[in-house]
Amino acid sequence: MKKILLIGCLFTCMTAFAQKKGDKDVYFGNKAYKAGDLKTAVSKYEEALKLNPANNIARINLAIAQSKLKAADASVKNFDQALKANKNNAAMEARLNYDKGVTLAKNKKYQEAVDAFKKTLLKTPDDSNARENLQKALNELKKQQQKNKPKDQNKKQDQKNKQDQQKKQDQQKEQQKKDQQQNQPQKMTKQQADKLLQALRSQEKETRKKLQKKNGAPPANGEDW
Repeated sequence: MKKILLIGCLFTCMTAFAQKKGDKDVYFGNKAYKAGDLKTAVSKYEEALKLNPANNIARINLAIAQSKLKAADASVKNFDQALKANKNNAAMEARLNYDKGVTLAKNKKYQEAVDAFKKTLLKTPDDSNARENLQKALNELKKQQQKNKPKDQNKKQDQKNKQDQQKKQDQQKEQQKKDQQQNQPQKMTKQQADKLLQALRSQEKETRKKLQKKNGAPPANGEDW
């Protein structure tokens, strides 16, 4: 099986100084890159881009050097800009997406890597390295999703438990409120109080009458003749 997850052969060398601004810096950047001095290479490519932001060779080589230095975010950004600047060159587009995919996969951004490798295969369907890298990225993405799934489930369960507990507390508070209302003596309106007072007075008056009749009534005279 071929080695996979390797940066492709996009690195562009120059054999002589050209007339475009920044090409001199690209030349020295390439020399530093070949010598393994990646930091100097990055510095030279960045100088070339300051002089000529449209120098796509400098940007591509910068992206590759940054990927080697594990500066994934900066590398991907430059790959995207190089892809945007690329005009109708299918082979170049395929290789840029391939190297972008490798950079993303090394940084464990597997979903984005999968997307990049798919774009490579759209342009170059016979690219076996891209196909193998795509499969590897898909396998890693599946592992990543399975690993994160229990955490997501636990988080959802915790949220549900909190919601249930809050609902139970709200129900208890509502029940306590109802119980308190039932235990409290009901307040009487003025009309009800007057009615009750009148009834009590009438009852008292009737009771007095009965007592008077029992204790103070004159004796009976007997039967009539």
